[in-house]
Amino acid sequence: MSRFLRPEGLRGVAITEITCELMLRLGRAAAQAVGRSSNHPPVFYISHDPRRAAEALEAALCAGICAGGGIAHTLGVLPSSGMAMMLSAEDAEAGIALTGGDLPFESICVRLYSRNGAPMSPELLDEISGLLPSSAALPLKSHQNCGLIARQTDAQKRYLRLLAARLNTPADLQQSKPLRVALDCANGSVSGIAEALFRHIGAEVLLMNYNPDGININRDCGVQSMKPLLELVKDYNCNAGFAFDGDGGRCLAVDESGELLDGDRMLAILCEDRLQQQETARRPAPNVMQRGVAATVMTNLGFLRYAKAKNIPLHITQPAPQFVLDKMHNFGLALGGDGSGYLYFDDAPAPDGLLTAARILQVMQRTGQPLSKLSGVMEHDPQVAVSVRIPQYWREIWKNDPQITRFIAACEDELGTDGRILVRERRDDASIRVMLEGRDFKRINNYAFAIAEVIQTRTK
Repeated sequence: MSRFLRPEGLRGVAITEITCELMLRLGRAAAQAVGRSSNHPPVFYISHDPRRAAEALEAALCAGICAGGGIAHTLGVLPSSGMAMMLSAEDAEAGIALTGGDLPFESICVRLYSRNGAPMSPELLDEISGLLPSSAALPLKSHQNCGLIARQTDAQKRYLRLLAARLNTPADLQQSKPLRVALDCANGSVSGIAEALFRHIGAEVLLMNYNPDGININRDCGVQSMKPLLELVKDYNCNAGFAFDGDGGRCLAVDESGELLDGDRMLAILCEDRLQQQETARRPAPNVMQRGVAATVMTNLGFLRYAKAKNIPLHITQPAPQFVLDKMHNFGLALGGDGSGYLYFDDAPAPDGLLTAARILQVMQRTGQPLSKLSGVMEHDPQVAVSVRIPQYWREIWKNDPQITRFIAACEDELGTDGRILVRERRDDASIRVMLEGRDFKRINNYAFAIAEVIQTRTK
């Protein structure tokens, strides 16, 4: 049970795999484990996205927290990044988010956060895991000492205030004409928040996919389906468009011409803006870009070349929030992210899509430059990604198969310095992700499918 809970969360099908019984036991165990280091009943913040099963699982989770002597503050529909931001600013011991990111409505992910808004430590997760079995010797609180449930109705407003405090006001930017921006809310957590935030920073807003009904979250919308946003931006002459996932953590952009911008391009825009502000500062200020940027093994080669040309040190890590956040904390970095659309800031405890989009828009407001010109700061290399399903018993074993490893090595030798190959096993399921990157799309595409075919043949 020691690795049952991981910093990236507990994922499965809602109700049948992530059951109400499991949530009851998780709430009880979390309250007991967190409460051991506190001299008062531990306070938990609970948030969820608008997928159908979230409220039922939340009810079971809150019941477990109360049985373990904790106090559950339910925040309602809120991005997990918003709950994390509130945790870091307010007085609570821990937080639990019931969300699914960019997953369809039937799936859900349970993520646990510490009081500073960061993912809960592996040590505390291990302790909670040990208390999860129903057979665990865990005394329940009496009717006199059980916890309470407090329902907070102003969580979205408090989150908006925290976001606004991290952004410039329209008066500071001296923008004469409002920029028109299209927002695809993915029928998710940002549906009731996004318009207010962008109007606050002086934008004219067009919304799409902002009416969640419990089952339409991420369905042919948001970051999972960018085509409708591309068409809306072009049809209504928008200056930019931004798409989110159901939880509001991921963000992808579209420029005024309808071209897609991934996280690497947005990260380059923000880095360039920091460099320019440093050059034009009226008084000396710490040059945070000298410390570098956190990137992942999935970061585009074009961004790596950009960082090298600008003398920005890169700190490479695995593509998971806890690894990027640890790297940023350990080296005092201001920015981090990769092409998937998760961007990280030193003033936010978790990747936040709304904050990402707002800061990109404010670069446009401050510079007066169109998004297409701003994104031209880096050359983007094509990428090809293929997933190969493998039997469960081949997990980890495929790495030691000589025919697979020799073929990958031969492709790497042929590709040389014109690109790169990343082959790794996914944690969530029994599949291998083959990713190739290089300037010659046809070439890397052929290599990707050839490697996938070899893996599929050898793991039958």
